Amino acid sequence: MPEPQVHLFALGPDGDSDGGPPALRINCFPCEVGRARACGHRLNDPMVSRRHCAFTERGGRVWVEDLGSRNGTRLNGEPVLGARPVEDGDRLELGRLAFRVRLLGPPARPAAPGEGRGEAAGAAGGGRRVLVVEDDAAVARALALQLESWGCDVRVARDGAEALRAAQAEPPDTVLMDIGLPDVSGVEVARRLRSEAGLDRVRLVAVTGERGATEALRSRAGFEELLVKPVSACALRDALSRPWTPEADELVRALTPAEAARRTGRSLGAVYSRRAVLRAAGG
Repeated sequence: MPEPQVHLFALGPDGDSDGGPPALRINCFPCEVGRARACGHRLNDPMVSRRHCAFTERGGRVWVEDLGSRNGTRLNGEPVLGARPVEDGDRLELGRLAFRVRLLGPPARPAAPGEGRGEAAGAAGGGRRVLVVEDDAAVARALALQLESWGCDVRVARDGAEALRAAQAEPPDTVLMDIGLPDVSGVEVARRLRSEAGLDRVRLVAVTGERGATEALRSRAGFEELLVKPVSACALRDALSRPWTPEADELVRALTPAEAARRTGRSLGAVYSRRAVLRAAGG
């Protein structure tokens, strides 16, 4: 069966197409869209990230996934969190650019109600108790909203002292720990959580910029995973559901992102996040 094709027609301020040819024709999957030269289709717009989003095909359906872009990907007005199925006639927004989606090729099977949303929730483990330790209010809110949409019970702490109090009062299953906290390093908070709070089995995930990644990786604080900001929904989902293995890391180093995603069973967003981690570690 031939693969479907995606044609994206640029929309003007009034929401209508100018009737010209499609701005993008996607007929090979997976396909990344962004400003980087490595992308399958490039958009030269400052509001589009270097690697903005990716289109994949599975089961005869086309899916779109945000790759941690700065200005977001929206489908019919809703932020794309994780992979979402695309329908003919959908409105797709990449930053400030808007497109009308036209699907060509074999007809896709109808999408089940809520398809694309439930996958992330199941993989991330609804009902998980998560403590987000982050001093940046915007970042903390974005992480909390994403986790709550998956059914997690979320609390937020803005510094190390608050994190220790919150963990002792109500022990979490998982802690997302920013390294650059205002009062003490997140590495030190992680050590105290292991010893003082008695949380020897809590899952610790470091969330930091590339400068803090080296400190987290070299520490002995017991981080099971590390995410480099900005964190995509798919990378966050993978961090909560399963750790990376040395074998998977070798594939990420050696293969193209698309092939690494296929071989490891992870999303392109998670593969790019892991590449950032390996670069920060000198790997």
